[in-house]
Amino acid sequence: MRSRHYPIIARQGLWFILALIGGALYLNFSYGVLPSIPLWLAAAATAFLFRDPHRQIPAKPLGLVAPADGRIVSVQKAHDPWLEREACCLRLKGSIAGSYTVRSPMEGKLLKQWYAVPKGAASRFVLATWIQSDEGDDIVLVVRPKLVWLRLRSDVAPGERTGQGMRFCFSPFGAQVEIWMPLKSRIEAKVGDRVRSGSDIIGMLNHGP
Repeated sequence: MRSRHYPIIARQGLWFILALIGGALYLNFSYGVLPSIPLWLAAAATAFLFRDPHRQIPAKPLGLVAPADGRIVSVQKAHDPWLEREACCLRLKGSIAGSYTVRSPMEGKLLKQWYAVPKGAASRFVLATWIQSDEGDDIVLVVRPKLVWLRLRSDVAPGERTGQGMRFCFSPFGAQVEIWMPLKSRIEAKVGDRVRSGSDIIGMLNHGP
């Protein structure tokens, strides 16, 4: 399993930040402090938006943690187009001011990934990943970036393992996220709840009768 530790600033934002800092230094030494202030502020704002904060993972082995910062917009029973089954689908709208890091809801092995909706043309790029727990629970994590032209890449490849709350991918400026889980799962979050990725429990896998 890959490390849970990553830089506090996601690498996707480093070049933007360095370019802004370089421009601010140039203006500072060439024309004085005042003209450089807007670029310093822009660099600070970019660093804030591309932050990748540490989160305290709850000690609940069967718990499903929120994959992104944002608000729960729907919870419903529906047909899972990825695994062709009836499932419970929880949808989360990412916050534009929250962390853009998407995290794995549970520990398990990645079995397959898709970049388009099965049996249909996707109106935008998606990153859908089938994760299976050691107990045989199957979930599908679907990330739809707000930047419709952006094709996401996960930090974990099919065949590799991921951990509960571990960094999975980074979607600049947020995303809409879906978690397709077994019907017998117990949903802990309600529509309208605001959740933090990696630390808030949104559901529990149920191994009872």
